[in-house]
Order: sequence, then structure tokens, then C-alpha cells
Amino acid sequence: MNVLRIGGGLLLLLVFALAGLYGYNLYGDDGPVPPSALSQAINQCDLIASKAAANLPEVLPFQKLEKAARQARVLDQCMQDQGFQENPDWVRAAMVKSAHIAKQQQISEGEAYEKLRREEMLQGTASDHPLYWRKRL
Repeated sequence: MNVLRIGGGLLLLLVFALAGLYGYNLYGDDGPVPPSALSQAINQCDLIASKAAANLPEVLPFQKLEKAARQARVLDQCMQDQGFQENPDWVRAAMVKSAHIAKQQQISEGEAYEKLRREEMLQGTASDHPLYWRKRL
């Protein structure tokens, strides 16, 4: 009699465990979301750009700027090869934002725009403003 109660209790516990596992699989997390084509292209091109500028010296301030410029140029060319181009909506928004940054940091608008551009080139996820890259039309 006790064996039947224990066996029935274990069976009931097993049924609840399986139902819970089924519910988790049905409504649970599907795991990590694979990166988008844009994010993959940015990662690949960033690696290529880093390698392209790896051997450049960075002793003097202008050499640091040259290295950053080379990385940005190689990244831009690689992204174009991958089928992406600069987003005109981003350019319009960046002009306004760079003017504001230039006033805050007391730098030229061109320098503020270029700093913003180099940061945004590496962003592959949407935010409160347009992405830097878009698929070539």
C-alpha cells in the first residue's frame, strides 16, 4: 500500500516536471539571437581595418590621427564591398549633433563630425537616431 502511494507520488511529480519543461520550451528563451548581417559585416570589416593599420607608428599626435583615418577609410571601403553605404538620414542628424558637440567641447564642427562618424561606423544596432550604415540601393 505504501509502495503504491510512493510510486503514485513519484509519477505525479514526474508528470509535473515534464509539463513544466514542456512549458519552458514552448514559451522560454530561444537562446542567443544571431547577429544581423550588418553587425557581422561591421565586425569583419573592423578586424580588417585594425590589421591594415596595425603596423603604423603612433608616437606623435598626427600619427595617431593618420592611423585612425586609415582604419576609418579601410572600414568604409570594406563596408561598401559588403553592400552597405553611408545613410543620408544619419548625415543630416549628425550635422545637427556635431554642431552641438562642437560648442560644448569648443572644437571645430568638422572635428566633432569626424569623431562622431568614427564612433557610429562601428554601431550595428538601432538606437534613438538613424544607423550610420544602410544597404546599398
